[in-house]
Amino acid sequence: MATVFKRNGKGPWVIQYFDASGKRRECSARTTDRKTADRVAAKLEADVALERAGVVDARQAKLATENRRPLTEHQAAYFEYLEGVGRAAHTMGDKRFVLPMAFKAIGATRLSDISAEAIGRFLGQQRASGKAPRSVNHYREILRAFANWCAKTGRLTSNPLHNVPKFDETRDRRRVRRALTEDELRRLMDVAAARGRKAWYLMALWGGLRRSELVKITWGDIDLERNLLTIRVGKAHREDVVPLHPELMSELRRIRPSNAQPKDRIFPEEVTNKTRRLDFERAGIPLVDEHDRHADMHALRSTLGTMLARSGVTPQVGRQIMRHSDYRTTLQHYTRLELVDAEGAISKMSSVASGRASEGPGGGSNPQQIPQQSEHDAVPSAAMSCVEPEGDEPTGGRRKSMKSRILRAPVRSHATRDDDARLELAMAEPGLGNRRSILI
Repeated sequence: MATVFKRNGKGPWVIQYFDASGKRRECSARTTDRKTADRVAAKLEADVALERAGVVDARQAKLATENRRPLTEHQAAYFEYLEGVGRAAHTMGDKRFVLPMAFKAIGATRLSDISAEAIGRFLGQQRASGKAPRSVNHYREILRAFANWCAKTGRLTSNPLHNVPKFDETRDRRRVRRALTEDELRRLMDVAAARGRKAWYLMALWGGLRRSELVKITWGDIDLERNLLTIRVGKAHREDVVPLHPELMSELRRIRPSNAQPKDRIFPEEVTNKTRRLDFERAGIPLVDEHDRHADMHALRSTLGTMLARSGVTPQVGRQIMRHSDYRTTLQHYTRLELVDAEGAISKMSSVASGRASEGPGGGSNPQQIPQQSEHDAVPSAAMSCVEPEGDEPTGGRRKSMKSRILRAPVRSHATRDDDARLELAMAEPGLGNRRSILI
């Protein structure tokens, strides 16, 4: 039998009952009228009886039970879960702010009140009020993450916000970050070293770590022998292994405690944004430059992407170091090349008249200039051809495949192993079955 009572003799009636598995449950009747509370209790008991008899699907019964719980209870359970898995303090702050605000705006008190239409309308209102697309998309991700957790824990059948569209961030970027100069980096490291925070900034720079990732890195994630960092707590929720700069490894060896355990965090305390701003100001780094570009913690990640590009690292390798799923993200958001970089590239280009590279500031030709063809690569006078064997004419006007042809060429006394290697490579190249001749 269900029990109906008032907690401390006041407030709405509370119903206590046993579910189909025999577990004691408690919920609010959300009314101060005893007769109404008794009817709610009777309904709960009837639902449990039907579930035990197999008349009602257990999953549907659980969904109905979860939907009767106030939305605030689900939020509290979600926050408790996030704290248990070690979410950063600023991440928790964002979620605690956005979720109640959004649900209040759409008038949601139950999980069934959360819909793609209502959330889409809320996000549209936020955008119309003047918020940047990036900020609105951040709200969207917080709401989608909550709905996804509810689906995974059996509170919802599926994520109702899965198809809520994103806003285009490229048309209205409010916060454009810049790459720090080498002189600014040196001054920042001097300031940080004097205050015991040099490893924090070096890890953000050479490791390309976000602030939320820095606080989760442990000594077990660092391979001091091979100079490698394993990132298991990244934004993409996958495991990445990246090489680390010797400067960073030297600093990590210096600060590593003698009794450090693999599960111990390298940075037990987070360097707050307020402290970071003070460090930047002490180092003489303007937080916003004349082009309205910002220098903040994440700008160190942009600095790494820019330094990789200036060092001639290919976008594909840069994407791997920056841990992006698409190299275009690296090029679009994390590479800040200046006019001087373009001028340097132009100065290395070959002259049309002489065929030689332009002389740089120190004179001499460009050491990266590579001849396009060596002497033994010249095309022989007798070009090879793919010839059909006699009596083996293809039928129906269709050509034979490459395998059925005979590659005939005159023997060259000056042929080299390089020639043979290129020939094998050309033969293996897809699509060559349609060509009539191959030149090497």
